[in-house]
Amino acid sequence: MSETKNTTTEPAQDVPKKEHPASSVNTKGIQMPVHEIRKAIAYALATHRVKSEEDGELITWLHGYARENVLGYADIETVMKDRLGDKLAPSANTIYQVFHGSYAAANWSGVLDSIRKFQHMVHEELKRKDIGFIMTKTADTIFDACQSAMNDGMPAFIYGASQLGKPTALLEFQRQNNHGRTKYLRFGSRWTKCRVVRELAAMLGNGVKAAKQWALEDAIFGGLSKFNLLIVDEFHLALETTSEAGAKEIVEFLREIYDRTGCGLVLSSTKVGLEGLENGRNKMLFDQLRRRGVVRVILPDVPKIKDINAFARSFDLPIPAGETLSSIKMLLKTRGLGVFVKYLQKAYALAKASGEALTWEGFKAVNDGYAALGDMKNEY
Repeated sequence: MSETKNTTTEPAQDVPKKEHPASSVNTKGIQMPVHEIRKAIAYALATHRVKSEEDGELITWLHGYARENVLGYADIETVMKDRLGDKLAPSANTIYQVFHGSYAAANWSGVLDSIRKFQHMVHEELKRKDIGFIMTKTADTIFDACQSAMNDGMPAFIYGASQLGKPTALLEFQRQNNHGRTKYLRFGSRWTKCRVVRELAAMLGNGVKAAKQWALEDAIFGGLSKFNLLIVDEFHLALETTSEAGAKEIVEFLREIYDRTGCGLVLSSTKVGLEGLENGRNKMLFDQLRRRGVVRVILPDVPKIKDINAFARSFDLPIPAGETLSSIKMLLKTRGLGVFVKYLQKAYALAKASGEALTWEGFKAVNDGYAALGDMKNEY
């Protein structure tokens, strides 16, 4: 692909020289924050070098891919050459200039077409990659809510008991829709607005040690757009474990992010939060944000039979029935899906170590063993 170089723009110091196209050790990758990428895209759109916002998002995606995989400019060039070949892959200098808005070509369509082809290949590889995730009915419902929030640009609210696999499903959705597009933030206990701002800013690639609060907020507003999805997990913690004034600041800041950037927004909470947020002391405060959304999902406390069967098949076990199914239902009701999966993994490890196939009898032995430990009494 022919490229027009901007000879007046010096490449960044971390761009290796041409005779060394790939760094052997890369521990930092590209440090440029995403809001600076969006400034470069805005300039390219204003000068008609990029035709549409959708085309501009290809640049944001490549930046996210590089940061996620800790790649420098020369590393991106090498990876793209492996997929596209020497003729189609842009050089490290070209990638640097595109990211900084200094690429001199009057039309960036050639570079964008290469990025689009590379993006398609990466997405196809993600579909084939087996990381052990099992698509249950609960996970499918969570995926639908996230997809709706992303496509429609409206807040979605997900409520469910603990140990249902919400974080696992949300993180898997992020993995499948990522490289800068989906941001996942898990709230912690007693978080303030200041903590939320710093965590979000760091997620978007902004240094936070010496930055002013207003500068970090501006970076967040500049780093998110209608093409992004922001997932906030354990949302109830920041509201139920802080003061009423602190809770108001957090909710108002999230509302401002949504209003100013147009990004999709997913708020995930336990059912403890459902009562506190919709009927408790935060009802009027939370209602301002809730009115902007149309998706409200309340997950069942116990996974469906189809979910149990899905896990059984993934471990090459027969569909459970009779006493086995009854004991699984009781475990799910009292301990949750997370414990059920951990017991399956433990039973599988024991069976593999003994050179035997996993059976429901082996799972029962693990379940009974942990139950016995829980029932032990101190006799001293």
